[in-house]
Amino acid sequence: MADATAFEASGTGQKIAGVVEVCDDHLHFKSDSDLKVRAAGWHISRSEIAEVRDGDEPREVMITFRTPGRFRAIAVTPVMHADKWRSLATG
Repeated sequence: MADATAFEASGTGQKIAGVVEVCDDHLHFKSDSDLKVRAAGWHISRSEIAEVRDGDEPREVMITFRTPGRFRAIAVTPVMHADKWRSLATG
């Protein structure tokens, strides 16, 4: 699990702060407000990942998606195991 910022695909491209974790076949993103009320958050299939690259900020990993659903990208700031996040591009 790591701190993350999701960028919405529609409208203004709003940024949503939260956390993301890698599960077997998907990413699971929860906004900070979802964490407070135990909401389900969003599941994003790993097959939707288009690219994983270094982000603009130090230690940041940017995950972009092929077909935008709710999000066009998620910026992850892992405290450790950044290589695990980068390996998502290879499935």
